[in-house]
Amino acid sequence: MSTSYFIYTEAFIGNQWVCINPTFEKEGKRRFAMTYESGSRSYFGQTADKIEEIGGHLRFKDMSAELQERYENCRDGEDVRILSAEVDAMRNCLPTGQAHEFHGIVRKDSVFAYESGDIEEPYEATSPEQYAKLDDVGKQLYQYYEWDDPMGWFVHFKEILEHVDWQIYDWQNVYGEEIINKYRVVALVF
Repeated sequence: MSTSYFIYTEAFIGNQWVCINPTFEKEGKRRFAMTYESGSRSYFGQTADKIEEIGGHLRFKDMSAELQERYENCRDGEDVRILSAEVDAMRNCLPTGQAHEFHGIVRKDSVFAYESGDIEEPYEATSPEQYAKLDDVGKQLYQYYEWDDPMGWFVHFKEILEHVDWQIYDWQNVYGEEIINKYRVVALVF
């Protein structure tokens, strides 16, 4: 059985949460474009767990009115599990100045195999001390490399936060007079 994750962005405006995702009309109803969507527990499960860890569960009635209307046929715990985390808390999980989850000195052939999809992660990493002891021919076999675990939460947090930033930017361009200090993501898990 597959699991679907639908993520939206909400802003705290005028003492209430408001969904700031772009909208469009479909079949006579207003729909929200999602901040992020995944249909794979394997690839997104760690991310959902991390959202739950730093945020928690959200009751249906505590979502924005827009999302309650969009998912009016769903109820807490029965059809959907709702998770939420503040955007600042998500940002704080990512180390400042670190673009990728992992880094190291690894064999060039493993980088090629990793980027080709032949292996799940680069192998045969060496420490800087061991690398320094190699002769010039040995050093040519290695390179410094940075990568993310495609099934880990780090890579998905970066992508979700990038989408959130776009949505905040778009929202502020349209409704610039509102000063918003608090944003959160809401993940509906089916």
